[in-house]
Order: sequence, then structure tokens, then C-alpha cells
Amino acid sequence: MTTGGATSSNPHVFAVVLAGGKGERFWPLSTEAQPKAFLRLIGSESLLQATVRRVRLLLPWVQIVVVVEQKHGDLVREQLPELPVANLLLEPQGMDTAAAIGIASLHLERLDPEAVMIALPADHYVPDGEAFAAGVRRATELLASYSDWVVMFGIPPARPETGYGYLEVGEPLASPPGAFRVRRFLEKPDRQTAERLATDGYHYWNSGIFLWRNVAIQSLLARHMPEVWAGLCRIREAWGVQEALEREYSAFKKQSVDYGVLERMGEGVAMVRADFAWDDLGTWDALARVLPVDDDGNVIVGEVHLLDTTQSVIVSTGPRVATVGLSEMIVVASKDGVLVCPKERAQEVRKLAGGPR
Repeated sequence: MTTGGATSSNPHVFAVVLAGGKGERFWPLSTEAQPKAFLRLIGSESLLQATVRRVRLLLPWVQIVVVVEQKHGDLVREQLPELPVANLLLEPQGMDTAAAIGIASLHLERLDPEAVMIALPADHYVPDGEAFAAGVRRATELLASYSDWVVMFGIPPARPETGYGYLEVGEPLASPPGAFRVRRFLEKPDRQTAERLATDGYHYWNSGIFLWRNVAIQSLLARHMPEVWAGLCRIREAWGVQEALEREYSAFKKQSVDYGVLERMGEGVAMVRADFAWDDLGTWDALARVLPVDDDGNVIVGEVHLLDTTQSVIVSTGPRVATVGLSEMIVVASKDGVLVCPKERAQEVRKLAGGPR
């Protein structure tokens, strides 16, 4: 991956790219050996490479950190050869975002006591990098006025989505425009609730992109996840000792920073309305939202031949695939297997992770 040089306007801001997750709903293309973030689902770049390219519009390589499971470290090195070696943090095992962000915070405190962290998933789709960069600048402006707060990005709902979490906003903040207090978090709603949330003007999709001062997130981890923070402190004391890292990680519980920290705060969380398109590409049918479709509404990737097939997603990374008389279906063929399912059941593909049983 090659990108142009970026000069940081704020040397204290660091991006932490979270490259964990399994992408189980993208089986058989996403596997244990090559999770979703490393796939080239859209164009010639992997989702990880596209994420870092956006960040590079704001920050130089020395201010970018990637957190990933140890077994996928070589994939990161292959796809991001310019990343400084010290800025690739390898987890013994994936323990969700609270542990990953905690480890990153220990690294940042060694680089800069005044560090500000923007944490973002590696596997989301944001087509307009310049709009994303402008959004980060607005969020940084907001954090300057609310230094101990957490700043999140909220996505205006484009549809009644049941697969996303939502943020409910309260009163607007003075600046920048589009900034609000976050009143509460809502987990993935049922269809009827999602239809209401998508249109009431008070709810936004939770993008999973966060901005905070490094000392602030450490304080929040200590307050709301004391057992995890105690383990992180022991890792800090033995920094660079693999045995200590593995021992403490084995005792962590898998927990997201959303659930472990943010939903327990009550106050001190702000949201900036995102003015950029965003999709977390959670399932195969999501490709129809971001890739071109043919005259019959089909997404076609690879060597595919269709007859009387409509509104379907047909993907092949190897064998020739032919379909006849399909509608609203997903067909994916790779070296690791073949998937055939109705689009309406795309969420259930995760049950096949590791192969059908």
C-alpha cells in the first residue's frame, strides 16, 4: 500500500485502527486465517488498507497504530509495509474492543503523555476520505472544549436498520454544528422499533468510531472496568514481556468498550453528526448498497454467468459460477467453500463460521 505523505496539524492525535473481529457473516470468503478486514471486497484495496488510507489524509505513519491478533500480524505487515514496526500491537487473542483499546492506550502513553486517541474499526466502508477527515477535525474541535468527554460519530439513519446499535441524542452543544449530548445507547432494535428510530430525528447509528484523550479513557477503564484496568496495569509494569501479556489476556472477559465503559457513564458522552457516507458491511447483502448493480439489480463479482436472476449477490473468487432463475439470493464461491442462502437470512451466515456442520 502506498499513500501520499501526511503532515499532522496536531502532533498529539493518534489513530488506533482496530483490526480484530472475525467477519463471520462473510463466510466462506472471510475465514479464521483471513478475516473480513483483510478482504478486498470493494476494489483493489482491503478494508484495512482503505481505512488507513483515510487516516493518512490526517496523520503521518508514526501517529497510526494497528491492534490485531498475533496470528494475523503477518497480514498487517504485508498489507501495510509502511507502518512502523513498534506501532503494530499484537494481542495474544481477540478479547473485543475494551482490551484492544486498553493496550493501545498503554502504547500511546509511552509515545506522548498528551496523546489524543481516535479509535476506529478496520473493516468499515467510508467512500469519501476527505469528508471523513473533515469530520475528525470537527470532533477534535469539540474535544478541545470538552477535554474529559468521549466524542463519538453518529450516522444519520438511511433505513430502519436492525443490525446496528443506535445513539439517542439530547440537547445540542454550542459548537461545532451537529454536536449533541448523547442521552443513551440502544442495542440492535427489532424492526418496528428501528422504523421509529430511523425517522424521529433523535437517533443515529453508532459508527463505533471514538475520540478521547488517552488519560481520559484510561480513567474511564479504571472506573468502570477495574478488573481489566488492573490487568492492563500489570501489563504496563512488564511492558514487552510476552508471558505477562499472555497471562493477563487469558484472564480478560470479552467485552466491548461500548458496553463496558460508555453505556455505564451516564454523562460525558458527545456525538458529532457524520457528514460522510458509512456502512459497516455486516453481511453479504450489504454489497448491494456499495457496489454497482446490473439492470436486474444483481451485484456480480468474479467470473459469473446469470440467467433469469434478479436482486441477488453473486460472488466468486475462483470457480465459474452460473445461476438460473434465482431472486433475492446470495451465492458465494471461494477456495474454502460455497454459500447459497436467501438474502433475508444473511445474518445467519455467522452460524457457518469455520465451515458448514
